[in-house]
Amino acid sequence: MRLTLRDFTPADEPEVLRLFADCDDWFQAATGHPSGPGDVQGLFYSVPEGASFEQKHLLVAQAEGMIGFVDLTIDHPEPRHASIGFFLVPKDLRRWGIGREMVKALTERFPDVTRAHVRLDEFQPGTEFLKAMGFVFDGQRAVLEIAPRSDGR
Repeated sequence: MRLTLRDFTPADEPEVLRLFADCDDWFQAATGHPSGPGDVQGLFYSVPEGASFEQKHLLVAQAEGMIGFVDLTIDHPEPRHASIGFFLVPKDLRRWGIGREMVKALTERFPDVTRAHVRLDEFQPGTEFLKAMGFVFDGQRAVLEIAPRSDGR
């Protein structure tokens, strides 16, 4: 499987809404309510404190169709760091290595990032995924140190 991460476009909204509905287990755990039509639009305006809209990236994971979504803010909370709002993978595709491929694609697309931060929620499968990826838990956050690339970037 060759997974690519590309920028979200307005044409992706119907498919992203279907993905959000399929990931209602995460939405319930993280927000206390199911996903809704306003959730996609809300992501454009939801930036972490201290970040600007220019740092925000909404990414679609694609391999023969949409297989995931990432909410990401680059250079936050400091330069060369990334704050990950969430990774979403459809229920029927979880535990197939897609999340791992998404992390790999993120490191290729943003080679200057040396540390990733994720806010923890009550979603146990997500917590298990972060543990498997090597994130270290620190209070309400999980942090992943990303080795610098061998080509010096």
